[in-house]
Amino acid sequence: MKLNEILKNIAFNGKHDNRDISSITHDSRKVKKGTLFIAISGEESDGHDFIFSAIKSGATAIVANGRAPSTDEVPIIQVENPRKVMSKIAANFYQNPSNELDIVGITGTNGKTTTTQIIDYILKYNNLSSSSLGTLGFISSSGIISTGFTTPESIELQQILKTIKDGGCNYVPMEISSHALEMSRVDDVNVKYAIFTNLGTDHLDFHQNIENYFNAKLKLFKNLNKDGTAIINNDDIYSKKIIKNISCKYFTYGFKKKSDLMITNYTLNINCSSAIIKYKNTEFKFKTHLIGKFNLYNILASISCCINIGIDMKIILQAIGSFKNVPGRLEKYNIPSSNSIAIIDYAHSPDAYENIFKTIYEFKKNKKIITIFGCGGNRDNSKRPIMASISEKYSDFIYITNDNPRNEDPDKIIKDIKNGFRKNNYKIIKNRKIAIQEAISTNKNSIFLILGKGIEEFQIVKDKRIPHSDIKIIRDYINES
Repeated sequence: MKLNEILKNIAFNGKHDNRDISSITHDSRKVKKGTLFIAISGEESDGHDFIFSAIKSGATAIVANGRAPSTDEVPIIQVENPRKVMSKIAANFYQNPSNELDIVGITGTNGKTTTTQIIDYILKYNNLSSSSLGTLGFISSSGIISTGFTTPESIELQQILKTIKDGGCNYVPMEISSHALEMSRVDDVNVKYAIFTNLGTDHLDFHQNIENYFNAKLKLFKNLNKDGTAIINNDDIYSKKIIKNISCKYFTYGFKKKSDLMITNYTLNINCSSAIIKYKNTEFKFKTHLIGKFNLYNILASISCCINIGIDMKIILQAIGSFKNVPGRLEKYNIPSSNSIAIIDYAHSPDAYENIFKTIYEFKKNKKIITIFGCGGNRDNSKRPIMASISEKYSDFIYITNDNPRNEDPDKIIKDIKNGFRKNNYKIIKNRKIAIQEAISTNKNSIFLILGKGIEEFQIVKDKRIPHSDIKIIRDYINES
Protein backbone atom coordinates (compact mmCIF):
# COMPACT_ATOMS: atom_id res chain seq x y z
CA MET A 1 0.00 0.00 0.00
CA LYS A 2 1.13 3.56 -0.65
CA LEU A 3 2.20 5.69 2.32
CA ASN A 4 -0.22 8.48 1.47
CA GLU A 5 -3.11 5.96 1.46
CA ILE A 6 -2.07 4.61 4.86
CA LEU A 7 -2.09 8.15 6.29
CA LYS A 8 -5.61 8.90 5.03
CA ASN A 9 -7.70 10.87 7.57
CA ILE A 10 -4.75 11.19 9.97
CA ALA A 11 -3.53 14.58 11.25
CA PHE A 12 0.26 14.84 11.11
CA ASN A 13 3.24 17.06 10.45
CA GLY A 14 6.14 16.22 8.18
CA LYS A 15 6.73 15.45 4.53
CA HIS A 16 5.43 12.30 2.93
CA ASP A 17 5.02 10.80 -0.53
CA ASN A 18 3.43 7.82 -2.24
CA ARG A 19 6.23 5.34 -1.58
CA ASP A 20 5.27 1.70 -1.16
CA ILE A 21 4.81 0.24 2.32
CA SER A 22 4.94 -3.57 2.51
CA SER A 23 4.40 -3.97 6.26
CA ILE A 24 3.73 -2.01 9.44
CA THR A 25 5.01 -2.68 12.97
CA HIS A 26 5.60 -1.11 16.39
CA ASP A 27 8.33 -3.68 17.18
CA SER A 28 11.75 -2.61 15.86
CA ARG A 29 12.84 -6.27 15.88
CA LYS A 30 10.24 -7.02 13.19
CA VAL A 31 11.32 -4.24 10.83
CA LYS A 32 12.34 -5.33 7.33
CA LYS A 33 12.77 -3.57 4.01
CA GLY A 34 9.67 -1.55 3.17
CA THR A 35 8.30 -1.33 6.74
CA LEU A 36 6.49 1.62 8.28
CA PHE A 37 7.79 1.72 11.87
CA ILE A 38 5.50 3.26 14.49
CA ALA A 39 7.39 4.39 17.59
CA ILE A 40 5.24 3.93 20.69
CA SER A 41 6.06 3.98 24.39
CA GLY A 42 5.69 0.60 26.11
CA GLU A 43 5.89 -0.56 29.71
CA GLU A 44 9.58 -1.41 29.51
CA SER A 45 10.93 0.46 26.48
CA ASP A 46 10.22 3.38 24.15
CA GLY A 47 10.13 2.83 20.40
CA HIS A 48 11.61 6.30 19.85
CA ASP A 49 14.92 4.94 21.15
CA PHE A 50 14.99 2.43 18.29
CA ILE A 51 14.23 4.67 15.32
CA PHE A 52 17.76 4.61 13.85
CA SER A 53 17.88 0.86 14.39
CA ALA A 54 14.61 0.53 12.48
CA ILE A 55 15.94 2.65 9.62
CA LYS A 56 19.08 0.53 9.49
CA SER A 57 16.90 -2.60 9.27
CA GLY A 58 15.04 -1.22 6.26
CA ALA A 59 12.23 0.98 7.60
CA THR A 60 10.86 3.08 4.74
CA ALA A 61 9.05 5.61 6.94
CA ILE A 62 8.64 6.44 10.64
CA VAL A 63 5.67 7.58 12.72
CA ALA A 64 6.73 9.35 15.93
CA ASN A 65 5.49 11.85 18.52
CA GLY A 66 7.87 14.74 17.91
CA ARG A 67 10.81 13.20 19.76
CA ALA A 68 12.16 11.58 16.60
CA PRO A 69 15.75 12.46 15.65
CA SER A 70 16.33 14.67 12.65
CA THR A 71 17.12 12.69 9.51
CA ASP A 72 16.65 12.92 5.75
CA GLU A 73 16.97 9.18 5.22
CA VAL A 74 13.23 8.47 5.40
CA PRO A 75 10.05 10.49 5.98
CA ILE A 76 9.35 11.16 9.67
CA ILE A 77 5.60 11.49 10.24
CA GLN A 78 5.02 13.46 13.45
CA VAL A 79 1.75 12.87 15.32
CA GLU A 80 0.45 13.80 18.74
CA ASN A 81 -0.31 10.24 19.90
CA PRO A 82 1.44 7.44 17.93
CA ARG A 83 -0.43 4.68 19.76
CA LYS A 84 -3.83 6.15 18.87
CA VAL A 85 -2.73 6.83 15.30
CA MET A 86 -1.39 3.27 15.05
CA SER A 87 -4.96 1.99 15.32
CA LYS A 88 -6.08 4.08 12.33
CA ILE A 89 -2.97 3.19 10.33
CA ALA A 90 -3.56 -0.51 11.00
CA ALA A 91 -7.21 -0.23 9.92
CA ASN A 92 -6.20 1.60 6.74
CA PHE A 93 -3.39 -0.85 5.94
CA TYR A 94 -5.62 -3.91 6.35
CA GLN A 95 -8.54 -2.17 4.60
CA ASN A 96 -10.93 -1.92 7.56
CA PRO A 97 -11.92 -5.58 7.81
CA SER A 98 -14.28 -5.02 10.74
CA ASN A 99 -16.63 -3.08 8.44
CA GLU A 100 -17.40 -6.38 6.70
CA LEU A 101 -17.75 -8.43 9.89
CA ASP A 102 -20.33 -8.60 12.67
CA ILE A 103 -18.13 -7.95 15.70
CA VAL A 104 -19.44 -8.87 19.16
CA GLY A 105 -17.32 -7.09 21.77
CA ILE A 106 -17.50 -8.42 25.33
CA THR A 107 -16.11 -6.38 28.21
CA GLY A 108 -16.32 -6.61 32.00
CA THR A 109 -14.27 -7.74 34.97
CA ASN A 110 -15.48 -11.34 34.85
CA GLY A 111 -17.20 -13.59 32.34
CA LYS A 112 -15.61 -12.28 29.15
CA THR A 113 -14.02 -15.57 28.10
CA THR A 114 -16.98 -17.78 28.96
CA THR A 115 -19.47 -15.45 27.27
CA THR A 116 -17.28 -15.21 24.18
CA GLN A 117 -17.04 -19.00 23.94
CA ILE A 118 -20.76 -19.58 24.47
CA ILE A 119 -21.70 -17.08 21.76
CA ASP A 120 -19.16 -18.60 19.37
CA TYR A 121 -20.63 -22.05 20.08
CA ILE A 122 -24.24 -20.95 19.53
CA LEU A 123 -23.32 -19.31 16.22
CA LYS A 124 -21.53 -22.42 14.99
CA TYR A 125 -24.38 -24.62 16.25
CA ASN A 126 -26.59 -22.63 13.90
CA ASN A 127 -24.15 -23.10 11.00
CA LEU A 128 -23.07 -19.48 11.11
CA SER A 129 -19.36 -18.91 10.44
CA SER A 130 -17.62 -17.57 13.54
CA SER A 131 -14.09 -17.09 14.87
CA SER A 132 -13.61 -16.06 18.50
CA LEU A 133 -10.78 -13.99 19.91
CA GLY A 134 -9.67 -13.48 23.50
CA THR A 135 -7.73 -14.85 26.45
CA LEU A 136 -7.74 -18.37 25.00
CA GLY A 137 -6.34 -17.01 21.73
CA PHE A 138 -7.63 -16.68 18.19
CA ILE A 139 -9.97 -19.64 17.70
CA SER A 140 -11.12 -20.64 14.22
CA SER A 141 -12.02 -23.88 12.45
CA SER A 142 -8.30 -24.60 12.02
CA GLY A 143 -7.55 -24.48 15.75
CA ILE A 144 -6.26 -22.13 18.47
CA ILE A 145 -3.51 -19.56 17.95
CA SER A 146 -2.25 -17.79 21.08
CA THR A 147 -1.97 -14.00 20.85
CA GLY A 148 -0.48 -13.34 24.31
CA PHE A 149 -3.17 -10.72 25.07
CA THR A 150 -6.86 -10.68 25.93
CA THR A 151 -7.11 -8.10 23.13
CA PRO A 152 -4.04 -7.84 20.85
CA GLU A 153 -2.35 -4.57 19.89
CA SER A 154 -4.13 -2.77 17.05
CA ILE A 155 -1.78 -3.92 14.26
CA GLU A 156 -2.04 -7.57 15.24
CA LEU A 157 -5.78 -7.22 15.85
CA GLN A 158 -6.51 -5.71 12.42
CA GLN A 159 -4.34 -8.38 10.79
CA ILE A 160 -6.32 -11.14 12.58
CA LEU A 161 -9.63 -9.55 11.55
CA LYS A 162 -8.40 -9.38 7.94
CA THR A 163 -7.49 -13.09 8.11
CA ILE A 164 -10.94 -13.90 9.52
CA LYS A 165 -12.69 -11.87 6.81
CA ASP A 166 -10.61 -13.39 4.01
CA GLY A 167 -11.40 -16.84 5.42
CA GLY A 168 -15.10 -16.25 4.86
CA CYS A 169 -16.22 -15.77 8.46
CA ASN A 170 -19.05 -13.39 9.25
CA TYR A 171 -19.05 -13.18 13.07
CA VAL A 172 -16.29 -12.43 15.57
CA PRO A 173 -17.15 -12.71 19.28
CA MET A 174 -14.15 -11.11 20.98
CA GLU A 175 -13.07 -10.11 24.46
CA ILE A 176 -12.23 -6.43 24.83
CA SER A 177 -10.19 -5.59 27.90
CA SER A 178 -10.07 -2.27 29.71
CA HIS A 179 -6.38 -2.04 28.80
CA ALA A 180 -7.26 -2.38 25.12
CA LEU A 181 -9.87 0.35 25.37
CA GLU A 182 -7.60 2.71 27.27
CA MET A 183 -4.68 2.05 24.91
CA SER A 184 -6.69 2.62 21.71
CA ARG A 185 -6.30 -0.95 20.41
CA VAL A 186 -9.94 -1.14 19.29
CA ASP A 187 -10.53 2.50 18.33
CA ASP A 188 -10.98 1.53 14.68
CA VAL A 189 -12.82 -1.75 15.16
CA ASN A 190 -16.45 -1.47 14.12
CA VAL A 191 -18.27 -3.25 16.97
CA LYS A 192 -21.89 -4.10 16.20
CA TYR A 193 -22.89 -5.73 19.51
CA ALA A 194 -21.23 -4.66 22.76
CA ILE A 195 -21.79 -6.68 25.95
CA PHE A 196 -21.20 -5.47 29.50
CA THR A 197 -20.87 -8.38 31.95
CA ASN A 198 -20.04 -6.62 35.24
CA LEU A 199 -17.56 -4.36 36.99
CA GLY A 200 -15.52 -5.44 40.00
CA THR A 201 -12.12 -4.74 41.54
CA ASP A 202 -9.24 -5.45 39.16
CA HIS A 203 -6.46 -3.73 37.21
CA LEU A 204 -6.34 -0.78 39.62
CA ASP A 205 -2.55 -0.79 39.26
CA PHE A 206 -3.17 0.40 35.70
CA HIS A 207 -6.34 2.48 36.06
CA GLN A 208 -5.58 3.87 39.57
CA ASN A 209 -9.21 3.90 40.70
CA ILE A 210 -12.56 2.27 39.99
CA GLU A 211 -14.00 5.27 38.13
CA ASN A 212 -11.11 5.30 35.65
CA TYR A 213 -11.59 1.56 35.25
CA PHE A 214 -15.28 2.01 34.51
CA ASN A 215 -14.67 4.92 32.13
CA ALA A 216 -12.29 2.74 30.14
CA LYS A 217 -15.06 0.13 29.78
CA LEU A 218 -17.57 2.84 28.94
CA LYS A 219 -15.59 3.81 25.82
CA LEU A 220 -16.73 0.64 24.08
CA PHE A 221 -20.39 1.64 24.44
CA LYS A 222 -19.97 5.35 23.72
CA ASN A 223 -18.20 4.44 20.47
CA LEU A 224 -21.06 2.26 19.20
CA ASN A 225 -22.71 3.45 16.00
CA LYS A 226 -26.41 4.31 16.10
CA ASP A 227 -27.19 0.99 14.43
CA GLY A 228 -25.18 -0.88 17.08
CA THR A 229 -26.63 -2.63 20.13
CA ALA A 230 -25.50 -2.45 23.75
CA ILE A 231 -26.27 -5.58 25.78
CA ILE A 232 -26.09 -4.78 29.48
CA ASN A 233 -26.16 -6.70 32.77
CA ASN A 234 -29.09 -4.92 34.40
CA ASP A 235 -28.16 -6.20 37.88
CA ASP A 236 -24.80 -4.43 37.92
CA ILE A 237 -24.74 -1.02 39.60
CA TYR A 238 -22.93 0.51 36.61
CA SER A 239 -25.63 -0.45 34.10
CA LYS A 240 -27.57 2.81 34.47
CA LYS A 241 -24.42 4.86 33.88
CA ILE A 242 -23.81 3.05 30.61
CA ILE A 243 -27.39 3.54 29.46
CA LYS A 244 -27.18 7.29 30.20
CA ASN A 245 -24.08 7.62 28.01
CA ILE A 246 -25.12 5.81 24.84
CA SER A 247 -27.06 6.89 21.76
CA CYS A 248 -27.75 3.43 20.31
CA LYS A 249 -30.43 0.89 21.24
CA TYR A 250 -29.81 -1.34 24.23
CA PHE A 251 -31.00 -4.66 25.61
CA THR A 252 -30.84 -5.66 29.29
CA TYR A 253 -30.53 -9.02 31.01
CA GLY A 254 -30.45 -10.19 34.61
CA PHE A 255 -32.57 -11.44 37.49
CA LYS A 256 -34.39 -8.11 37.86
CA LYS A 257 -38.00 -8.05 36.69
CA LYS A 258 -37.49 -5.01 34.48
CA SER A 259 -34.84 -6.72 32.33
CA ASP A 260 -35.61 -7.54 28.68
CA LEU A 261 -34.40 -11.08 29.34
CA MET A 262 -34.59 -12.37 32.88
CA ILE A 263 -34.33 -15.52 34.94
CA THR A 264 -37.46 -16.21 36.98
CA ASN A 265 -36.34 -19.45 38.61
CA TYR A 266 -33.20 -21.58 38.73
CA THR A 267 -31.63 -24.68 40.28
CA LEU A 268 -27.90 -25.26 40.85
CA ASN A 269 -25.82 -28.32 41.68
CA ILE A 270 -22.22 -29.48 41.30
CA ASN A 271 -22.82 -31.09 37.89
CA CYS A 272 -25.25 -28.80 36.11
CA SER A 273 -27.66 -25.87 36.32
CA SER A 274 -31.19 -25.31 35.08
CA ALA A 275 -33.30 -22.19 34.79
CA ILE A 276 -36.50 -20.66 33.52
CA ILE A 277 -36.10 -17.45 31.54
CA LYS A 278 -38.71 -14.94 30.46
CA TYR A 279 -38.59 -13.04 27.18
CA LYS A 280 -41.47 -11.03 25.73
CA ASN A 281 -43.92 -12.56 28.24
CA THR A 282 -42.97 -16.10 27.21
CA GLU A 283 -41.13 -18.50 29.50
CA PHE A 284 -38.46 -20.94 28.32
CA LYS A 285 -36.55 -23.64 30.19
CA PHE A 286 -32.93 -24.64 29.70
CA LYS A 287 -30.34 -26.90 31.28
CA THR A 288 -26.58 -26.42 31.14
CA HIS A 289 -23.42 -28.27 32.08
CA LEU A 290 -22.06 -25.00 33.49
CA ILE A 291 -22.35 -24.51 37.23
CA GLY A 292 -22.78 -21.48 39.48
CA LYS A 293 -25.05 -18.45 39.44
CA PHE A 294 -22.32 -16.35 37.81
CA ASN A 295 -22.42 -18.68 34.80
CA LEU A 296 -26.15 -18.06 34.50
CA TYR A 297 -25.25 -14.41 33.93
CA ASN A 298 -22.79 -15.46 31.21
CA ILE A 299 -25.49 -17.56 29.59
CA LEU A 300 -28.02 -14.71 29.79
CA ALA A 301 -25.53 -12.37 28.09
CA SER A 302 -24.95 -14.94 25.35
CA ILE A 303 -28.66 -15.57 24.80
CA SER A 304 -29.29 -11.81 24.69
CA CYS A 305 -26.67 -11.37 22.01
CA CYS A 306 -27.95 -14.23 19.86
CA ILE A 307 -31.55 -12.99 20.15
CA ASN A 308 -30.40 -9.65 18.76
CA ILE A 309 -28.49 -11.39 15.99
CA GLY A 310 -31.78 -13.02 15.04
CA ILE A 311 -31.39 -16.64 16.12
CA ASP A 312 -34.52 -18.47 17.25
CA MET A 313 -34.75 -18.87 21.04
CA LYS A 314 -35.46 -22.60 20.91
CA ILE A 315 -32.34 -23.25 18.84
CA ILE A 316 -30.28 -21.00 21.16
CA LEU A 317 -31.37 -23.07 24.16
CA GLN A 318 -30.61 -26.34 22.36
CA ALA A 319 -27.07 -25.08 21.87
CA ILE A 320 -26.82 -24.03 25.53
CA GLY A 321 -27.81 -27.54 26.54
CA SER A 322 -25.06 -29.18 24.50
CA PHE A 323 -22.28 -26.71 25.40
CA LYS A 324 -19.81 -28.60 27.65
CA ASN A 325 -17.30 -26.20 29.19
CA VAL A 326 -14.67 -23.53 28.60
CA PRO A 327 -11.07 -24.76 28.89
CA GLY A 328 -9.53 -23.62 32.16
CA ARG A 329 -12.80 -22.32 33.57
CA LEU A 330 -14.14 -24.48 36.42
CA GLU A 331 -12.50 -27.42 34.66
CA LYS A 332 -13.32 -30.42 36.80
CA TYR A 333 -11.33 -33.65 37.33
CA ASN A 334 -12.41 -36.59 39.48
CA ILE A 335 -9.67 -38.20 41.62
CA PRO A 336 -11.14 -41.63 42.44
CA SER A 337 -8.19 -42.78 44.57
CA SER A 338 -9.00 -40.18 47.26
CA ASN A 339 -12.70 -39.57 46.61
CA SER A 340 -11.80 -36.02 45.63
CA ILE A 341 -12.37 -33.48 42.88
CA ALA A 342 -9.85 -31.05 41.41
CA ILE A 343 -11.20 -27.84 39.89
CA ILE A 344 -8.90 -25.66 37.81
CA ASP A 345 -9.89 -22.08 37.09
CA TYR A 346 -8.29 -18.92 35.72
CA ALA A 347 -9.82 -16.75 38.48
CA HIS A 348 -7.45 -13.98 39.54
CA SER A 349 -9.66 -11.19 40.90
CA PRO A 350 -11.67 -10.77 44.13
CA ASP A 351 -15.02 -10.91 42.29
CA ALA A 352 -14.06 -14.10 40.48
CA TYR A 353 -12.92 -15.65 43.77
CA GLU A 354 -16.18 -14.74 45.49
CA ASN A 355 -18.19 -16.27 42.64
CA ILE A 356 -16.26 -19.53 42.58
CA PHE A 357 -15.97 -20.02 46.34
CA LYS A 358 -19.67 -19.35 46.93
CA THR A 359 -20.56 -21.83 44.23
CA ILE A 360 -18.27 -24.60 45.46
CA TYR A 361 -19.07 -24.02 49.13
CA GLU A 362 -22.77 -24.49 48.42
CA PHE A 363 -22.09 -27.89 46.80
CA LYS A 364 -19.24 -29.22 48.95
CA LYS A 365 -21.44 -31.40 51.21
CA ASN A 366 -19.04 -33.37 53.44
CA LYS A 367 -15.90 -32.58 51.48
CA LYS A 368 -13.11 -30.23 52.56
CA ILE A 369 -12.16 -27.28 50.36
CA ILE A 370 -8.40 -27.13 49.81
CA THR A 371 -7.24 -24.08 47.88
CA ILE A 372 -3.98 -23.62 45.99
CA PHE A 373 -3.35 -20.10 44.72
CA GLY A 374 -0.89 -17.24 44.29
CA CYS A 375 -0.98 -13.75 42.80
CA GLY A 376 0.69 -12.38 39.68
CA GLY A 377 3.78 -10.23 40.00
CA ASN A 378 3.94 -6.66 38.68
CA ARG A 379 0.16 -6.49 38.87
CA ASP A 380 -2.42 -4.85 41.15
CA ASN A 381 -1.15 -5.64 44.68
CA SER A 382 -4.20 -4.18 46.45
CA LYS A 383 -6.29 -7.22 45.55
CA ARG A 384 -3.88 -9.77 47.08
CA PRO A 385 -5.04 -9.57 50.73
CA ILE A 386 -8.67 -9.38 49.55
CA MET A 387 -8.30 -12.65 47.63
CA ALA A 388 -6.58 -14.19 50.66
CA SER A 389 -9.45 -13.16 52.91
CA ILE A 390 -12.02 -14.68 50.56
CA SER A 391 -10.00 -17.90 50.33
CA GLU A 392 -9.71 -18.16 54.10
CA LYS A 393 -13.46 -17.59 54.55
CA TYR A 394 -14.39 -20.63 52.48
CA SER A 395 -11.35 -22.95 52.63
CA ASP A 396 -10.46 -25.67 55.13
CA PHE A 397 -6.81 -25.24 54.24
CA ILE A 398 -4.77 -23.09 51.84
CA TYR A 399 -1.49 -23.58 49.99
CA ILE A 400 0.10 -20.29 48.94
CA THR A 401 2.28 -20.68 45.87
CA ASN A 402 3.69 -18.77 42.91
CA ASP A 403 1.59 -17.55 39.99
CA ASN A 404 3.66 -15.73 37.37
CA PRO A 405 5.83 -13.69 39.78
CA ARG A 406 7.46 -11.98 36.78
CA ASN A 407 10.06 -9.46 37.97
CA GLU A 408 8.58 -9.04 41.44
CA ASP A 409 10.04 -10.74 44.51
CA PRO A 410 7.85 -13.83 45.22
CA ASP A 411 8.36 -13.32 48.96
CA LYS A 412 6.91 -9.80 48.67
CA ILE A 413 3.86 -11.16 46.83
CA ILE A 414 3.34 -13.84 49.48
CA LYS A 415 3.68 -11.26 52.24
CA ASP A 416 0.92 -9.19 50.62
CA ILE A 417 -1.28 -12.29 50.45
CA LYS A 418 -0.63 -13.18 54.10
CA ASN A 419 -1.80 -9.73 55.16
CA GLY A 420 -5.33 -10.87 54.30
CA PHE A 421 -5.31 -13.86 56.66
CA ARG A 422 -6.61 -13.82 60.21
CA LYS A 423 -5.79 -17.44 60.98
CA ASN A 424 -2.74 -19.61 60.50
CA ASN A 425 -4.52 -22.14 58.34
CA TYR A 426 -2.12 -22.17 55.41
CA LYS A 427 1.21 -23.43 54.12
CA ILE A 428 3.68 -21.72 51.80
CA ILE A 429 5.17 -23.81 48.97
CA LYS A 430 6.55 -21.49 46.30
CA ASN A 431 7.09 -24.26 43.75
CA ARG A 432 3.61 -24.53 42.25
CA LYS A 433 3.98 -28.10 41.02
CA ILE A 434 5.10 -29.32 44.46
CA ALA A 435 2.29 -27.35 46.13
CA ILE A 436 -0.35 -29.03 43.94
CA GLN A 437 1.18 -32.48 44.34
CA GLU A 438 1.42 -32.19 48.13
CA ALA A 439 -2.13 -30.87 48.41
CA ILE A 440 -3.74 -33.68 46.43
CA SER A 441 -1.55 -36.47 47.85
CA THR A 442 -2.05 -35.60 51.53
CA ASN A 443 -5.78 -34.75 51.54
CA LYS A 444 -8.68 -37.10 50.93
CA ASN A 445 -12.41 -36.49 50.40
CA SER A 446 -11.65 -32.95 49.25
CA ILE A 447 -12.39 -30.39 46.57
CA PHE A 448 -9.10 -28.89 45.37
CA LEU A 449 -9.50 -25.38 43.98
CA ILE A 450 -6.42 -24.61 41.88
CA LEU A 451 -6.79 -20.97 40.93
CA GLY A 452 -5.10 -18.38 38.75
CA LYS A 453 -3.61 -20.07 35.70
CA GLY A 454 -6.35 -22.04 33.95
CA ILE A 455 -5.00 -23.42 30.67
CA GLU A 456 -1.68 -21.54 30.86
CA GLU A 457 1.28 -23.78 30.03
CA PHE A 458 4.03 -21.68 31.57
CA GLN A 459 5.17 -19.89 34.69
CA ILE A 460 6.61 -16.40 34.11
CA VAL A 461 9.67 -15.91 36.32
CA LYS A 462 11.60 -12.72 35.59
CA ASP A 463 11.78 -12.64 31.77
CA LYS A 464 11.56 -16.40 31.25
CA ARG A 465 8.56 -18.59 30.49
CA ILE A 466 9.14 -21.85 32.32
CA PRO A 467 6.92 -24.79 31.22
CA HIS A 468 4.15 -25.45 33.74
CA SER A 469 0.58 -26.72 33.45
CA ASP A 470 -1.83 -27.14 36.37
CA ILE A 471 -3.96 -29.35 34.13
CA LYS A 472 -1.07 -31.66 33.21
CA ILE A 473 -0.07 -32.04 36.87
CA ILE A 474 -3.60 -33.15 37.79
CA ARG A 475 -3.93 -35.47 34.83
CA ASP A 476 -0.55 -37.07 35.53
CA TYR A 477 -1.48 -37.61 39.18
CA ILE A 478 -4.80 -39.26 38.25
CA ASN A 479 -3.08 -41.55 35.70
CA GLU A 480 -0.39 -42.56 38.18
CA SER A 481 -2.65 -43.08 41.22
